[in-house]
Amino acid sequence: MPELPEVETIVRGLRKQLVGLEFSKSEVRLAKCVHGAEDSFCSSLRGRKILSFSRRGKNIIFHLSGRAALIIHLRMTGQLHIVPRHQTPDKHTHAVFFFKKYPYQLRFNDARQFGRILLEEKGEGEEIPSLKKLGPEPLEVSGREFVRRVQSKRQMIKPLLLDQHFLAGVGNIYADESLHQARIHPRRNSATLSGQSLLRLYGALRRILRAAIRSGGTSVRSYVDSTGAPGRFQNFLHVYQREGEHCWQCGATIVREPVGGRSSFFCPHCQPAPRIKK
Repeated sequence: MPELPEVETIVRGLRKQLVGLEFSKSEVRLAKCVHGAEDSFCSSLRGRKILSFSRRGKNIIFHLSGRAALIIHLRMTGQLHIVPRHQTPDKHTHAVFFFKKYPYQLRFNDARQFGRILLEEKGEGEEIPSLKKLGPEPLEVSGREFVRRVQSKRQMIKPLLLDQHFLAGVGNIYADESLHQARIHPRRNSATLSGQSLLRLYGALRRILRAAIRSGGTSVRSYVDSTGAPGRFQNFLHVYQREGEHCWQCGATIVREPVGGRSSFFCPHCQPAPRIKK
């Protein structure tokens, strides 16, 4: 699933090419990818101008004229491609967006069909109702607030980092990489972690997210940016999808185990398991 760096990379690419354009028409080829009725979605979008782009967690936000927002969540395999109009859509193209006086289209592709598109009216102060329950952004929350929020919970740290209501934008890749750099086992109880350990985690998470953004994201499966280019951060992963390989820090063997229902990659030497109370 595209995480914060991948979504941020896509948003920056869309911002360079689509701001100021006006939707002329839309085609929905898979009804379930759009929230609400297909006809009303297409008619409501027609004629709206793209004012700006932003990201909230893993959500791509088109800020539109008429106090509307188009929100796209790519989920597992969603992609947004800007392509020439004459290019033939493939079998996984589920929505196509046309613009006035622009020779390209924006296409939403999704092999697994989990991605979702929503057009909604903004609330007061530009609030987007469907996103108001998301947690703070990891690149915006302060270190003190991060420590406070983590220590106020009593659950395993890895699933907590993945909880979008707790922290918006972090997924499996960057949780595993950050926990390894901070030398924290993914099963550690959040309430037992010291402030010093959590500040290490806070710093590691922010450094890794920023490095991944500079690299255009991580392409380990289907992720590409809006031009179809893959990311490069997969070349710098220390633990994610490196099961059976040697840890670059200590030489121990990287393992993969389920934690909170998700595969987790970690080094058992650098990230010692929590002690079991007898």
